[in-house]
Amino acid sequence: MLTVYCVIMIFLESFFLFLEYTMSNSFGKKDRLKGKKVVSKIFEGPKKSISLFPFKAFYSISSSNQSQSKFGVSVPKKKFKRAVDRNKIKRLIKEALRLNKTILNNELSEKNVSMHIMVLFNDEKIPSYNSVEIKIKEILKRLVLSVQSYEEK
Repeated sequence: MLTVYCVIMIFLESFFLFLEYTMSNSFGKKDRLKGKKVVSKIFEGPKKSISLFPFKAFYSISSSNQSQSKFGVSVPKKKFKRAVDRNKIKRLIKEALRLNKTILNNELSEKNVSMHIMVLFNDEKIPSYNSVEIKIKEILKRLVLSVQSYEEK
């Protein structure tokens, strides 16, 4: 009887640890860039961007008491006619962002700023996940540098 209780407790403990891990690394609605007005604000005014082939990331920074990052992903229909291919590339990019967004979120919480980022993919062929993850990590590191140099106006 005692061993069954111990097994159940170990299972529940590992289950809650798993839930905590997946919740911190999720890519839900709160992490997505939604709405025409929000997306258009990124492209208005002086353009802030980071280019790292095959990606280009446009971003806007604003001071906020809710320090968060929101991401949008775009793949051109002109280069990838089939929606299956566009969606695959978007899934690869979102997965890399989901796993590595803490690089940026830690800095945002220290500075009390929020950031909206639109990631554009601009290549002719479907990339591998490893190449996507390496480039996304580098983009996030460059975004951290821009957050560190950000001052309120």
